[in-house]
Amino acid sequence: MSTKVIATLHCTADAEEPFEMELKRLVEASLLDEGCIKYELFQYEQEDCHYIIIEEWQDDDALKKHQDSPHYKHFLRISPVLLKNPAEVKVLKRLV
Repeated sequence: MSTKVIATLHCTADAEEPFEMELKRLVEASLLDEGCIKYELFQYEQEDCHYIIIEEWQDDDALKKHQDSPHYKHFLRISPVLLKNPAEVKVLKRLV
């Protein structure tokens, strides 16, 4: 069974443009990761600076390799200065 992740991110208003650019770079690189099934970026319709990433990975090992990738580590390194609050990342467990 695949592994799904949802990440909620809220950047500061003055960082919206560079943050969105970094998010798009992360998505582009992550889509090339082995085992990536889906890596989608959304922005709240009525709330600038609020983003959600929905990920699907072939399995837990593919997610772990992604989290060890240079592009993921780069994003973790630069994002704290752009975020209003720490990112909330949850691995989901399917019930039905």
